[in-house]
Amino acid sequence: MKAIILNAGKSSKMENILKDKPKCLLEIEGNSLLEIQINTLYNCGIDNISVVRGYNKKEINIPGIKYYDNDEYENTNVLYSLFCAKEELNDDVIILYGDILFEEDTIKRMLDSKENISIGVMINKDECFNHVGEIDYLEKEMLVFDAQNNVELIGKGLNVENKNTGIFTGIIKCNKKGINVIKNNYERIKETKESNNYLDCTKLKGAWITELLNEICQFGVPLHCVIIERGWMEIDTEKDYYRAIEDNKFVRRLVKVKTDWAERSNTYDKIKWVNRNETLDCMIEFAGDVNDKNVLDIGTGTGKVLKALKEKSPQGNYYGVDISKEMMEHIDRNLNFKLLESKIENLDKFENDSFDIVTARMVIHHSENLEKAFSEVKRVLKPGGKFIICEGTPPNRWSIKFYEEMFKYKEDRHTFLLDDLTNLYINTGFENITSRTIVLSDMSLNNWLKNAGVPYRNVDIIRKMHYEADRLVKEAYRMEVTEDDIIMNWKFAVICGSK
Repeated sequence: MKAIILNAGKSSKMENILKDKPKCLLEIEGNSLLEIQINTLYNCGIDNISVVRGYNKKEINIPGIKYYDNDEYENTNVLYSLFCAKEELNDDVIILYGDILFEEDTIKRMLDSKENISIGVMINKDECFNHVGEIDYLEKEMLVFDAQNNVELIGKGLNVENKNTGIFTGIIKCNKKGINVIKNNYERIKETKESNNYLDCTKLKGAWITELLNEICQFGVPLHCVIIERGWMEIDTEKDYYRAIEDNKFVRRLVKVKTDWAERSNTYDKIKWVNRNETLDCMIEFAGDVNDKNVLDIGTGTGKVLKALKEKSPQGNYYGVDISKEMMEHIDRNLNFKLLESKIENLDKFENDSFDIVTARMVIHHSENLEKAFSEVKRVLKPGGKFIICEGTPPNRWSIKFYEEMFKYKEDRHTFLLDDLTNLYINTGFENITSRTIVLSDMSLNNWLKNAGVPYRNVDIIRKMHYEADRLVKEAYRMEVTEDDIIMNWKFAVICGSK
């Protein structure tokens, strides 16, 4: 099964919100409409996805998707956009408008239909447009259908009073026979010079898909309605957008978190870099002997840093904080670490000048407020106390864009070079700043992605980004493609500063 998403047009109804962005990049709960659609399709087993772009097309560049361009988007409509992706119309396909949100159950209902041409119909109009106010149904693409759910009329401007009616959801599913019917009629219309009652070549560029469907219907071709009662929302106007933001229950069923820490806690210790000693050994060296000293590890996770320090200095007093109780539940309670659930920017459970050492391994990039995090660490450190961090960095400046784009599909995070980290120390008033660069070789992309705790669709995007990276990025990472994996080098900075 293929999917084609139609995203060529420019929205004149949402210019105040979108500015220069295509409508499909409108963000809801931190995810664009297009990302939400793609994730939902993937969860339904559809990963052969094409997008038809037009307005500001260069902004629509999610990896792993096929793109077709409608460069005449200003003078054409959705039917023309569909046939910009004509080469995809050779098998079972689901066709989607780009300004709709839908749940998995909505797509699965469409997929369950065995008819040649199936059309999604929302019959619960109150749920469709709750909180929006009066709706001009003459402006909506509507359907009239009979008792057997066969389409009688479809399109705009329909008289729908006292009839079985619904709103076209912008979702069409065709099997191979059905898509051939649509293609053959499109080609027929291209050769029709003039028609008073039906489409002809002069009207084709400006036609809606529903105009073609209505013509097919009037010729006696059966079109089947798949009734949708809920799980669908159109984002066509500013009111629609604000309704989507307010309707948290619906939207949050669609939006997938990028890193699920509860899930990741079960696989975190299987990640190869987590168990490599090079960065841990450097942090321990910077810390020195911490027997009889107070040590705080922020973002402690499964306690790797605390365990390494305790092995070297068993008489230390060890504390750990993390926002994920699921991560900390993997720490052996017999180690007697004092663990607290907290953000790294909020250490108010600790008094001023409490700790000799504060450590942070691969956590600073998660900070919601870097300045506050560093200031809190400095507050709880004793005079002369050390703050030791370890952070992954891009291998060089050429790789920053790739690094940032890749991690967008894993989590919201800061990107640092060594200078950026050093400046955070300096700006917070730390002294005696020392750093070391460590390169971990032979790192497995598959090992990391398998245990990353992100949705499958995002894992696939990150993998494809690595395979399709340009030559300079591949050289910077020393990427080597094996039979089914990429082996590479990863770069880390370990930095120590004192209060």
